[in-house]
Amino acid sequence: MPKEYIVPRVDVDESDVGPRPTGGVSLGKIGIVGTFAKGPVNTPVTIGSVDQFVQTFGEFRSDLTGPLSMLGALNQGATDFAVVRIGGDSLATASLVLKDDTDTDSVIVEATSPGKWGNDIKVSVTAGSAPDTVKLVVISGNRSTSFDNVTLDNVEQFKTADVIFKKAAGATKLPKLISATKLSGGDDGANAEDADYIGILDAEGNRTGLRALDPVRCAIVIAAQQSSAAVQAALLTHAANAGLDEGLRMVVLNTPKGTSVDAATALTATLDSMRAIMAYPWVEPQELAGMYVAPDGYYAGRLSQLPAHHSPSNKQVSGILSTERLLTYAEVKALTEARISPITLVEGRGFRIRNGVTLSSDPAWNQTNIRRIFDKIEMAIYRDTQWAISEPHTPKTWSALAAQIDSMLAVMKQNEEIFDFKPTVCDETNNPPEMVQARILNTRIRVRPVYAADFIDHSIQRLVGNE
Repeated sequence: MPKEYIVPRVDVDESDVGPRPTGGVSLGKIGIVGTFAKGPVNTPVTIGSVDQFVQTFGEFRSDLTGPLSMLGALNQGATDFAVVRIGGDSLATASLVLKDDTDTDSVIVEATSPGKWGNDIKVSVTAGSAPDTVKLVVISGNRSTSFDNVTLDNVEQFKTADVIFKKAAGATKLPKLISATKLSGGDDGANAEDADYIGILDAEGNRTGLRALDPVRCAIVIAAQQSSAAVQAALLTHAANAGLDEGLRMVVLNTPKGTSVDAATALTATLDSMRAIMAYPWVEPQELAGMYVAPDGYYAGRLSQLPAHHSPSNKQVSGILSTERLLTYAEVKALTEARISPITLVEGRGFRIRNGVTLSSDPAWNQTNIRRIFDKIEMAIYRDTQWAISEPHTPKTWSALAAQIDSMLAVMKQNEEIFDFKPTVCDETNNPPEMVQARILNTRIRVRPVYAADFIDHSIQRLVGNE
């Protein structure tokens, strides 16, 4: 597709020179879409700890998809998430209608987010300290919060972290006194379907599901515990469409539960993406003995803890009791040839990722660490060269731009994030007069990445006599 030269901007193209192909660019944030016990719906929330997760999205529960994948990622040490809660058509908010003495609706009490969690909240109404007022008492868990001197005029000013109050339509009298009564009707929306995970962008700009992560900077994205062809396609599209403005990213896919090696290798025949990893097989968490869950969170969590230039191959995965099937060398080979990245038990070394392949059929991009280091380079260059937009198109700007890029690459080489690079070309050879007149400034950046030493061949010879 031809480029448009309308709005001033920075653009980064990958080059086919050589093997093809900074500070402050993180590739550790995980975007996760799933069902949770509580919390805002279809709104990305940054989570940085277990405590923050539980406070925002509720307890870890095995009947919801989000906590299962979060558990795997947290077990690898991941601490940076963008969480999007979704729900099926059963998703509902717990509520209680407080009636007046004529049995007419007076005040509506609602949980602050949908879910069964709200059904455990209790509210009582007692006499207020001032005449013609009531006291509302909210009991949530072991916490009790009281609001005194409540009237229909000020009731909506009161709220807790768990409930809000609304004046009922047409209400004219305060609610009658009642003992502690539970809210009801809350539902987690655990019946979420493919469409809920895939999401939409509506005419008003509201985003749901995966589409809610479109503008959020995250490096790894998963649809918790999902393995349908429709969700896989949506993940591939999501990764392919993310640009430098939004942050380049990769996605981790799951095979369906119980998939055999032969069936798994057949699944990838029609999939081809340098931004996707197919994890396999399902795993048994240490915390949920006897239950097998999708590996997406375990793989994403492990990847998030690696420097961009490191391959996930041979890296240990924590928190696993067992996998659905133990793999032979021949099966690992077949999965690798099918561009699937398995987790399996290595004798004496625990559960490990057995290769670092993406779903790309292109040998230049079928290694995860190559894709990720170029993502880091491109995003760093994009961020750090914004200053050059609309600067004078002169040799002085060319020289400054080339020097800045080379300085960044030199640091990456010193840190062994890249193997080597050629000096950036930004002069009259790639900025001739017609380019200057068109206001297009070109650079040519050539980087040799660090490749993983995946194949270790030892040659052992027997010496005879004094040879």
